[in-house]
Amino acid sequence: MSDPSLALARPAASAPRRPHAALPRPLYGAAAVLAMLLAWWAVSGGRVVPAALLPSPAEVWRALGEILREGYRGTTLGGNILSTLGRLGGGFGLAVLTGVPLGLWMGLNRHAAAAIDWIIQFLRPLPPLSYMILLILWLGTGDASKTALLFLTAFPIVVAASAAGVRGVRRQRIQAAQALGASRAQVFRHIVLPSAAPMIFTGLQIALAAAFSTVVSAELMAATDGLGWMVISASHFLRNDVIILCILVLGLLGVALAWALRALDRRIVHWRGRD
Repeated sequence: MSDPSLALARPAASAPRRPHAALPRPLYGAAAVLAMLLAWWAVSGGRVVPAALLPSPAEVWRALGEILREGYRGTTLGGNILSTLGRLGGGFGLAVLTGVPLGLWMGLNRHAAAAIDWIIQFLRPLPPLSYMILLILWLGTGDASKTALLFLTAFPIVVAASAAGVRGVRRQRIQAAQALGASRAQVFRHIVLPSAAPMIFTGLQIALAAAFSTVVSAELMAATDGLGWMVISASHFLRNDVIILCILVLGLLGVALAWALRALDRRIVHWRGRD
C-alpha cells in the first residue's frame, strides 16, 4: 500500500494551460501603424514641435484633398507618381535586361568574369549621385540622365547577384545531368538557371530598393515633375504638409513595389528553400 503522506506531499497536477490564440499577423502591423499615427498626433497636437515644422495628420490629409482637387503647381499627384514610376521602370528594367544575362555569362565563363568583375566591383560601391552632374552635362536635364543614373545604380547589383547565383550551383547536379546525357543548353536551362534564380531575385529586390531611393534624389536635382520634384518644390514654399504627404506616398509605393517583386519571386521561384 502507498503511504498517504506521500500522496499528500506529491504536488497536485497543474491544470493544462489553454494556449493563447495567436492574433493574425496583419493585426500587429496595423497596431504598429496606429501607434505611430497616435504618437504623431500627440507630438503635433501637444506642440512639442512647432506646427510650422511638423503639421498634424489632419493638415496632411487636407493637403492631400487640396492636391487631388486642384493639383500642385500645374501637375497632378497621379501624374507625378507615374513620372517617378516611369523613370524607375526605365532604369531598373534596362538593368535587368542587360545585367542578368551578363551576370549569367560571367558565372559560366571564368574569362568573362576575370575581364568584367573588377569593373562591377568598382561601380557597385560608388554613390550614384557622385556622377549625376556628369550625366546631366552629357545627357541633359531630361529623363535620359535620370534613366542612366538609375541604370548605373541597379546594374552592378543585378550583375553581381546573377554571377553569384551561377557560381553557387552545386557541381554534383551538373555532373549528374551530364552523366544522363544532357546537352550544355539543357544543363543551363534545367540545372543552372533554376538553381541561380533565388539569388538573382534576391539581387533584384536589393537593386530595386537602391534604384527607388536614387530616383527621388535624381528628381531633387533636375526635374519638372515627379514626387522628388514635389518635395523640393514644396520646401521652397515651406509646405511641410506637402513634403510629409510625398514621403508617405513614396513609402507606400516602395512597400507596394517590394511586395510585387516578392510575389513574382514566390510565383516563379516556387522551389526556393526546398534544396
